[in-house]
Amino acid sequence: MDGGGTSESFVLGDIGDYKEVSDVAPIVYAAVIGMNLAILLARFGGLGGYSLNSLFDSFGLEGVLAGVSYFTILFQVTRWFYTSFYVTGERGWSPFVFVCILLIVDFLHSMIIYYGPLKSIPAGKNELVDSLKRYAGENGSRALTGHAAFLIFVGVIAMFLKESSSLFTFVIMAITLYTIPFMLTTAGPRPPPPPKEEKKAAPQWNVPRG
Repeated sequence: MDGGGTSESFVLGDIGDYKEVSDVAPIVYAAVIGMNLAILLARFGGLGGYSLNSLFDSFGLEGVLAGVSYFTILFQVTRWFYTSFYVTGERGWSPFVFVCILLIVDFLHSMIIYYGPLKSIPAGKNELVDSLKRYAGENGSRALTGHAAFLIFVGVIAMFLKESSSLFTFVIMAITLYTIPFMLTTAGPRPPPPPKEEKKAAPQWNVPRG
């Protein structure tokens, strides 16, 4: 799938060069759009279950800022791998290869986070870590699948915005930034909390019989 896009009206621009600072802007814009979509799907479609909705409730715009920053760093690391190890000789821009590298980098990061901070930091020490633990516990492998789909979406939007006009990008970002607070504070049909596990009563020993 080499090449810049599929048609003149929908072009997937080259965002693979980590030295190209101007490409960071469409990546950030795409991450903001993606976060807004995630909030919308969580509030009205039950995406991520109770835990993801609770995360947005607890952290709000702070959570959005953390998510956008994470995706920007993730894309920059991917851009470095893409430029350093794939773009050699006559190889041109390949959105497919870029997305594949992006998913691999994200998977490695997720494993490091899961078996690092999420496993080592005890409950009650960090509210965000606790929220991520609940999200991972409620969604399991679905979290990885959903995350991969989300990254593909953000990547395609970033490539598209790179080739879009400044006016179009400005209008889209203005609408997105305007709606994010409304999405965060809306009261949609959110999923109920998962049922708590009932603790079995400990056996009583040496209890006199009546």
